Amino acid sequence: MLSRIDGALIWLNKFVLGVLMLIMTVLVFANVVLRYVVGDSLSWVEEVTRYMMIWAAYLGAGLALRNGSHVAVELVQDALPTPAMHAVRFCVAVAILVFLGFVSWYGFAYSSVTMMQSSAVLNLPLGMVYLAVPVGCVLSMLHLLLGFRNYVTRRFDAAETAEAIGEAPAMVATEAR
Repeated sequence: MLSRIDGALIWLNKFVLGVLMLIMTVLVFANVVLRYVVGDSLSWVEEVTRYMMIWAAYLGAGLALRNGSHVAVELVQDALPTPAMHAVRFCVAVAILVFLGFVSWYGFAYSSVTMMQSSAVLNLPLGMVYLAVPVGCVLSMLHLLLGFRNYVTRRFDAAETAEAIGEAPAMVATEAR
């Protein structure tokens, strides 16, 4: 049952990110075409796509954490014996959870305070933009909790990390030499 929830969370997260990226691409492309063909552009597109990019970054952070795609210095922990490496990674995972908990708590507080402020062009509540931070942190916490055992026990190698970020494995093999 838990693996179904985990799979559904990953699928939904990727789907929402894909929709956000598709909408941003279409809006920016249309605005560029309008600017150079018609000589005028839509003033609201830049603001909307900026806010969508913020949401995409925070919604994608949990997936990146799950795949080991965030920047990390793992030289020391990888050099440790396996039980010690697992203990260090357990402590790191708990520290990440605590940090994400603090950021989400204060992020919700900050976004509720800024709900009365409006954006420049569309007059959207800025709290809706700032809400991306705590929502993304809670989502990252869910990804980490659902993949906690894998996070603690798994060693990420260069090929896995390259695959997670979309690089060709041949490039990693060349760079590793």
